[in-house]
Formats: sequence, structure tokens, C-alpha cells
Amino acid sequence: MSLHLSLFKFTQHSRAYSDKDLSIGRRWHQYRWQDLNHRFVLEPAPDPSLYYMTTQKSGVAPGDYIEISGFGNSTHYQIVQLEFYCDPPDMWMATLQKITQTLSYGQPRIAK
Repeated sequence: MSLHLSLFKFTQHSRAYSDKDLSIGRRWHQYRWQDLNHRFVLEPAPDPSLYYMTTQKSGVAPGDYIEISGFGNSTHYQIVQLEFYCDPPDMWMATLQKITQTLSYGQPRIAK
């Protein structure tokens, strides 16, 4: 059994999530490239497979996934480290690892 979400109205993308993805408690958080430097900041880290993201949103945890879409493409990341600011308490900075999707849209693979 799997859950299939269609986001055609907003992003014209569709993705299937397997039970394994849903059962481990990891969430997908979506952002748009058009909001870069307005709703979030994304900067490359010294390691070319890592990025730093700063934004304000509650309900985010290490291991969760970030999707940034728009301008005809989507890029996916996994949160590997997360630090919350004291004020406001829902503002955070994360270290992200860029990932690629498997052909079955199951568990994402770490990008090489």
C-alpha cells in the first residue's frame, strides 16, 4: 500500500510515498525557488553535497526531507543536522544533504 499525492494545481508534480517512507515519521517540507532569500536562505557548504538552509517553520526534525520546486524543476534534500534559534523559537538552520529519487519514488538515495 502507498499514498499518492498529486500537486498538479500548484507545482504540476506528482509523487508516490511508500508505507516505509510514511511509517518512519519523516516529513516532506515544500518550498518554492521563487521564495529564495524571502522565505528561506540556501547556501552551499564547503562539502559540495551539503547545503545550509535557514528559515522559520515549526514541525521540522532531523531526517525530514526538503523539496524546493519551481521554474520547471525540483530539488530534494534531507536534513542531517538541525539547530533552532532561541527567538523566534520556530526559526532554524539546517545542514542539508542533496538527494535523488529512486525510480520507484521510494526511499530517496543520497546524491553522489
